[in-house]
Amino acid sequence: MVHNVSLSSRKALHNVHLPYMVQRPKPTGYNVALKNAAEGYDKARRMVAWLYDIADYESSVPQTFSLQQKTDKYTWELSDEFPPHLAIVPSDQAVSAPSIFSPVRLAQTLLIMSSLWYDDHTELAPGPEQNTMQKLTEWNQERHRDQGWIVKDMFNAPNIGLRNDWFTDEVFAQQFFTGPNPTTITLANDTWVSAFTDEAKAQNNAKMLALFGSAPPNSFYVQDFSDFRARMGAKPDEELFNDSDGAMRYGCAAVALFYLTSAGKLHPLAIIPDYKGSMAASVTIFNKRTDPLDMTVNQANDWPWRYAKTCVLSSDWALHEMIIHLNNTHLVEEAVIVAAQRKLSPSHIVFRLLEPHWVVTLSLNALARSVLIPEVIVPIAGFSAPHIFQFIRGSFTNFDWKSLYVPADLESRGFPIDQLNSPKFHNYAYARDINDMWTTLKKFVSSVLQDAQYYPDDASVAADTQIQAWCDEMRSGMGAGMTNFPESITTVDDLVDMVTMCIHIAAPQHTAVNYLQQYYQTFVPNKPSALFSPLPKSIAQLQKYTESDLMAALPLNAKRQWLLMAQIPYLLSMQVQEDENIVTYAANASTDKDPIIASAGRQLAADLKKLAAVFLANSSQLDDQNTPYDVLAPEQLANAIVI
Repeated sequence: MVHNVSLSSRKALHNVHLPYMVQRPKPTGYNVALKNAAEGYDKARRMVAWLYDIADYESSVPQTFSLQQKTDKYTWELSDEFPPHLAIVPSDQAVSAPSIFSPVRLAQTLLIMSSLWYDDHTELAPGPEQNTMQKLTEWNQERHRDQGWIVKDMFNAPNIGLRNDWFTDEVFAQQFFTGPNPTTITLANDTWVSAFTDEAKAQNNAKMLALFGSAPPNSFYVQDFSDFRARMGAKPDEELFNDSDGAMRYGCAAVALFYLTSAGKLHPLAIIPDYKGSMAASVTIFNKRTDPLDMTVNQANDWPWRYAKTCVLSSDWALHEMIIHLNNTHLVEEAVIVAAQRKLSPSHIVFRLLEPHWVVTLSLNALARSVLIPEVIVPIAGFSAPHIFQFIRGSFTNFDWKSLYVPADLESRGFPIDQLNSPKFHNYAYARDINDMWTTLKKFVSSVLQDAQYYPDDASVAADTQIQAWCDEMRSGMGAGMTNFPESITTVDDLVDMVTMCIHIAAPQHTAVNYLQQYYQTFVPNKPSALFSPLPKSIAQLQKYTESDLMAALPLNAKRQWLLMAQIPYLLSMQVQEDENIVTYAANASTDKDPIIASAGRQLAADLKKLAAVFLANSSQLDDQNTPYDVLAPEQLANAIVI
């Protein structure tokens, strides 16, 4: 207890003894340093809370600000390399890193980032001695078996490398239906089908030509990263690389063609490891297995094909981390928050519906811009910093709001809403779950906004000047600059869709693309952030690839890059806490002082309970029962972008 101290001035704190501050001896090893760091973060967090308590520096009671006060507090930063974002997080919204992340996982990450090594650090990353996939797989299994009882690390939770079949076509393909990025696989257009058909002719691949000629309509899908160079501002034939941080890394713009059978088997047929403007300028390899049931090919030893699949997943890492995850959820939602804070009064029903889904997003994004992107993403990516930032900025500016509404998005990518429960699409659990969640959230939003107290008709929406101001702020070059945001919202249906979209981005969409990273990416060979050797220049060169060529593409000689690739997914995949999930949100809404929201909240809670059973059934229907798809289960679904 502190006695006889005046707290009327912050200067009074100068003579106050600070609790929890402990001088520790220099650590003797990695685990000791990690334990000290974790304890230190916890103590620091308690110390900060103590300071706020005694100084009354910041009230814990929620404060209400006028619209003008909010406009003054929430200002745009438009001059740095990032898309428009909040200039300074207001003090009443600021949340520290130890309060956002697991202190232990954060301490581990900072040790890796700082290159603060100790004698036993080699336990966390393989070395040149793990020079075969078999040795690497065994090393991964040993790390999981050797977990301590107190200090856990990235090997505490299972990863895909524990599967004996992790490298197979089946597991590779399924990741685009239920992995960290299940959002971009698309029905192949005639141009792609014709291009691969012509290439099969050029390579005299009779089996592939027969399949192209006999498959039913709408059977071919693509994972298409061919536009990377254009979106990054690179020339069509420019080599993509990053030589910063002491390790040469290569990026690629792969294209993968899949066959989706009527029974729902997604099977890879052909891969372009790095598309350079045309098929003629690129290398194309075809799968020896045209039939997913073909067991005559030894997949484990098909090194050229395994290398090509690694290129696809490395390309997907870039799209997922920089665009699908970072831009399309974190940065886009921040624009919504800032524009809403500036243009919607605290009492506005749209503001009241959206605010619970913001929580720590602003502080989290500020940390991402200051640390995660420049100090982690850039140092492990295979693209230069200028290319990365142009990629992100362009994706932000061109974010197409209405086309990404879940029903429209699925339809446009070749997954008809009315056929999602058919055998052909039964393995696409993300699509089935996310569509039902969208419908449920839209029902909740609609039941509030369509009430006569708020928007009894379209005219009442059109007359709402704050909604129009919000649209203007989202589109303005002095605001978010998102020109694909609606120029105006004039109908109840349009407003319901947009509010649903904002909640969708913050809650189910972010959950879907964030929380599976640990499982699929901590085992680096499955989805490396870059390649560590140049890509093949011809199909003849690729066809000669052996295991050593694939191993050379992995960061076995770049421990810091390996550790960051493995640690960041672990840091970001911490289990959603009960008070942060959407079930708790519905429970809180059901007791809201506004009877309209309370009634809608009770219905939402009931609907979420039903969805839990539906999602469990969807997962049980997957052909692959080794890895359940439960990331969108309501009790695991984060209500906001909280990590």
